[in-house]
Amino acid sequence: MKQLSVNRKLHRTRLASLIVLAACTFTGCRTGLDMSALRSPRSGSGLDERPSIDGIMGPTERNLQQVQWEKEKEELSRNASLPDSAALAAFEEAQALYRDGNYKEAEKRFRAMAKERRYQDNTVGAQLRRLFGAETQSQLDPRSSYGDPLEEDALFMLAECQFAQRRYPYAQDSYDELLNRYPSTRHLDDVTRKLFRMSQYWLGFSEDAAAAPEKGDVDLANHVATLDDPSPEALPKRRPSAMAVIPNVADRSRPVFDAEGRAIQALRSIWLHDAAGPLADDALMLSANHYLQKGDYIEAARFYRLVREQYPDSPHFKHAYILGSHVTLASYGGPDYDGTTLAQAKDLKQTASRLFPDLSEEERKRLQTELANISEQEIAREWAKVEFYRRKNQPESVSLYCYLIINRYPDSKYAEMARKMLEQQQPLLAEQRGETAAPANAPAARPAARPSGEKPFDPLPPAPATRPAPEATPAPPAEQKRDRSFFGFLRRAEEPPKLQSVEPEATEPESASEAPGRIELEL
Repeated sequence: MKQLSVNRKLHRTRLASLIVLAACTFTGCRTGLDMSALRSPRSGSGLDERPSIDGIMGPTERNLQQVQWEKEKEELSRNASLPDSAALAAFEEAQALYRDGNYKEAEKRFRAMAKERRYQDNTVGAQLRRLFGAETQSQLDPRSSYGDPLEEDALFMLAECQFAQRRYPYAQDSYDELLNRYPSTRHLDDVTRKLFRMSQYWLGFSEDAAAAPEKGDVDLANHVATLDDPSPEALPKRRPSAMAVIPNVADRSRPVFDAEGRAIQALRSIWLHDAAGPLADDALMLSANHYLQKGDYIEAARFYRLVREQYPDSPHFKHAYILGSHVTLASYGGPDYDGTTLAQAKDLKQTASRLFPDLSEEERKRLQTELANISEQEIAREWAKVEFYRRKNQPESVSLYCYLIINRYPDSKYAEMARKMLEQQQPLLAEQRGETAAPANAPAARPAARPSGEKPFDPLPPAPATRPAPEATPAPPAEQKRDRSFFGFLRRAEEPPKLQSVEPEATEPESASEAPGRIELEL
């Protein structure tokens, strides 16, 4: 019986081990807890550890990767015994369907190929081999290398098929999936161009709305598509719906909900994934112009600031300054709110007038007019303080700010208002100080004539020749002592005890309790 119990325990232990091994096989050895947040930011080998940029390629490296992939494709085409020869042949067949205009069938094949290439190296057997060290990490994993070029091309062609069918929301999702899996894809330039075209269509801009530096700033901001493009790739032009909650069920080229939000998302993908690309500043400028037309001046000012700070060589730099100062001033809430935006708008307009000497006479005149308006707003902020303290019934503070306005801005309309306010505050000031306020415009009273022979009044008496000795200050009368007791139990002593120190004797103390330096109390 005892042996049977031991065997059962062994079987349970083995079964638990097999279950754990199977769980690790299917889910990996990583635990469900994410402990990366507990890691020290400088826990690496050096103190200057920075985020890794392995797998991130620039334009030159992307071109070199494309050249290398073309050579590999030629090798795969010549040698049919290579592992990826059949996959390359299937890809070329789907690509031929795309060139023939059979986009729907080509889309199905590209989707199936992308799915197959993604999971071909993620089988149970491959995970077990990597688990026990029999196989290293796959060379086709985009997180360890530049990834699988066939999967990358299949994802790109899948999005191209959807774009050709004018299914733009699906195309955007496919382009985003490609960018998330291959951030430095070899097709990055084509992807950003298609995303930019879709954003222009969904926002209602024409193709040259954000990329034409020859247009004036007002024309650039208010430009809506009015030109017809005869090319077959031209996108239809239509203003987005004002209500994002109204579903779109008739037009498959637009999202079901929130076309504006999807357009801003596509523009964000451009300047995040290709910050040094040719369309990054255009994407930011298009987003800013959209928010300007929409009336969201705070968001527009934020995007114009990004253009000024990150792309000083952009052709939109001048417009970002002028329009940025305009929307910053438009976002000012008035004298009762924070004046930071007012100061920023003033600084932007002054900087623009100095940085761009080629401004037209109309633009320069508009800047001067807006600067004068900003000065009026600054004085209005000081007058708002006067009104605030008047409502609080604090005439001294009211007078202080009135004098400040009169001294700093004597030629403004608020200076005359401040003078009138001072006249109104005089009775309140006199009442607060305990004086009698003189009537307004009353002449000053002249002093009465002094009789002849009368000496003028001297407020200070003449000092004596010899200063007498100061008199002794009389002692304060002694207070009668009252006998106080607390319920008859405690009584204060009439006099404090007299303490007298006792000199120690030469002989040693008779007991240990009699220590030298003790004192006696005499009551």
